Amino acid sequence: MRKLHLTHIAFIFSTALSVALISCQDLSEFDTQQIDQVLQADKIGSSESWGFRLNLIDEGRKVLDLEASYAKFVENNEESFTEISGPIFITIYDEATGELQSTITCDSALYRSSIGVFEMYYNVEINTTEEKVLRSDYLKWQRFQDRMSTPLFVTFIAPPDSISALGFEGNTDLSEYTLNEGGGTVVID
Repeated sequence: MRKLHLTHIAFIFSTALSVALISCQDLSEFDTQQIDQVLQADKIGSSESWGFRLNLIDEGRKVLDLEASYAKFVENNEESFTEISGPIFITIYDEATGELQSTITCDSALYRSSIGVFEMYYNVEINTTEEKVLRSDYLKWQRFQDRMSTPLFVTFIAPPDSISALGFEGNTDLSEYTLNEGGGTVVID
């Protein structure tokens, strides 16, 4: 009789525990929405990388290679971006041919991958395969449009000429460009 009584108590206890666990799993729709809102509000992800390398390939063609000392990837509800610290070395390839087009060096950069924009800071220097050189302390590169620009002071060298200006807009191989408010020296043969 005592054994039967213990069996009944164990059965009742197991059943009550099962019912309690099942009822805890069924949250109301309102409770579920509240939990999701709280979790989404704080959804910020980030990661870091030392000895950072980035290789961009678009439709099977190499677009650019980037090497840097450090990178921090940040993602939140509004945007994602990469903060890059240098020295930074970027090699740009012609998207149509895959041939080397330009190299860029700088001290730091910010990359917004969703819109294809690099912002490069401090000691920015572009060197093209045509031996043209552009130097500035800031340069914005809109990769998808193949446009580079800065409102700051630049030095543009196309040997044997050298021009300094306040403001620049052009493409990545420096074959098309506009210099604003400038002056310099031009060698005439």
